[in-house]
Amino acid sequence: MKPYGSFLVIHFEVGGDTNNLEYQKKYWPTAVNLVKLADQYSAKLTMQFNPQWAEYILNDQNKINLLRKWQQHGHEVGLHHHGYDHGDWNGYTNRPRKEDDPGFWGTARDMMKLMGQLIQPYQLLSGTITDEEFDYPEDIKYDTEGILINHARSKPKWVTLGRNNKVIQVGMAFLSFQGDIESFKLEYLRSREDELFGVVTHGKDFAKNPVIIEEWLRFIKSEGARITTVSQLIAKYQNKFFIEKGDNPLTFLKDVSGTSII
Repeated sequence: MKPYGSFLVIHFEVGGDTNNLEYQKKYWPTAVNLVKLADQYSAKLTMQFNPQWAEYILNDQNKINLLRKWQQHGHEVGLHHHGYDHGDWNGYTNRPRKEDDPGFWGTARDMMKLMGQLIQPYQLLSGTITDEEFDYPEDIKYDTEGILINHARSKPKWVTLGRNNKVIQVGMAFLSFQGDIESFKLEYLRSREDELFGVVTHGKDFAKNPVIIEEWLRFIKSEGARITTVSQLIAKYQNKFFIEKGDNPLTFLKDVSGTSII
């Protein structure tokens, strides 16, 4: 059996040093190559950026124009937030008494203002967020979370994150953190028609080994399916299936931290 649909999230990381944008400069060509590859397979990516990427792209009109073309062609720009609880904090947090931290760049609202400039005139709907209790943005409607292969298959659930953010959460698994790509293919074929199949990787991992992502894109196409963005897929899913309430959402601290790769 096959899932109702599948998505591929790309996480674009902070890069360790928020005082410069050298990491973003290094991996911008990777983002360009990822989109080119996805277009070859008619796949629509969900590209989730830490705010440092917004800074980097907004500094160059040519990069802004290219990002707009990606959006116009159906790729999604979302948020990836490394909060204070993450080993690679992006400098934005609502945690109290962090304003004097040398790594502090602003509040979560400041981050969302910056991201809003990046994606306009489109909406910022999906995200993978850490430090949910303090920093979960009100604008995010679709939450992507997970890392292990058993997180890849999921039925979207209404969950409450942060202080009272009601969002639809879907699972995803890191390709290939647990098991090789053949394990992902088998899991995909075990899916039920009311499930979604989510995969996540990093831009930097694609740069190291683009073959595995191309093999995944080729596999999905061979199954007569197409990778869709998180927002497009969930919106379509809601028209066919009832989305139930979930009382036990996946969260970074409880379910993902310790792996050190998200």
